[in-house]
Amino acid sequence: MHLACLSAGKAFIREVARTGQTIGTVHTLGALHLGHAELIKRAASENDVAIVTVYPNKIQLRPGGSYDFNLDEDIGLALRSGATAVISSNDTEMFPPSYRTFISQGDCHLRLGGRDAYLKEAVTGAVRWICYARPTRSYFGLKDIGQAILVKRAVADLLLDCEIRFVPTVRYKNGVSISSRLRRFSRSELDELSCLFTALNHSRKEIAHGASKVKDLVASATSQIKFRHFKLDFVRIVGADNFEDLEQVKLPFIIFGAATAHGLRIFDNIYVPDQDTLMKGPSDIWIDLPEQS
Repeated sequence: MHLACLSAGKAFIREVARTGQTIGTVHTLGALHLGHAELIKRAASENDVAIVTVYPNKIQLRPGGSYDFNLDEDIGLALRSGATAVISSNDTEMFPPSYRTFISQGDCHLRLGGRDAYLKEAVTGAVRWICYARPTRSYFGLKDIGQAILVKRAVADLLLDCEIRFVPTVRYKNGVSISSRLRRFSRSELDELSCLFTALNHSRKEIAHGASKVKDLVASATSQIKFRHFKLDFVRIVGADNFEDLEQVKLPFIIFGAATAHGLRIFDNIYVPDQDTLMKGPSDIWIDLPEQS
């Protein structure tokens, strides 16, 4: 089922609420991929109704930027993955001229990826959809760790009655985390990019074996990265509670890296919330690489 405006979506949500069914939501910008599919599958398996929202959040894009997606293809993937309904919207509905409200969490949104990450805008968009759909549970991938953690914090701070569920990162078998941004990259470029995750995981293993000085860990990870077409932007280890750079590793933390090619910055991370994840590694979901191109 596709509901093409907010009013149609709200009528459906009210009917679901009237019958007492649980709702799981997945909120997307569009250009759905197998990472989104995993979120949708979780929402469908753990709730009576799974709702996917598709809207390329205007405030989350660079000024004057556009977002390339095919709504019909997105609806098809969502429904095949178990969605009960897909709700789409547009700028006119979502951002009338009188719009002025944003979620503020201090400067946390700047610490992880800088202004280019548009985290404040991403969190605002997600929380608006949660307020709209009033789900029992809402699902966020650990690939976008900054958004996931800040949305969970915002939902708790605003006393919203919704459980935020984290879903493991979906990766190609070479280690690259799936992202809609990767549509522009060839198979050979994906193979090259794989050394970023290898380096981040190298740091996790070093920490598991007792290393703790972040300066040395970052230098060791950086030495593992051999790019030809990408530019390494950074490798950092930050606290998971506030995204501040650490000098000595302590749980919970995030090993975070970024690289740029084709004018696009690609982020990757390993979220380490506890000792078990530190020792065994994250519970990522591994899939086959796309065909050679």
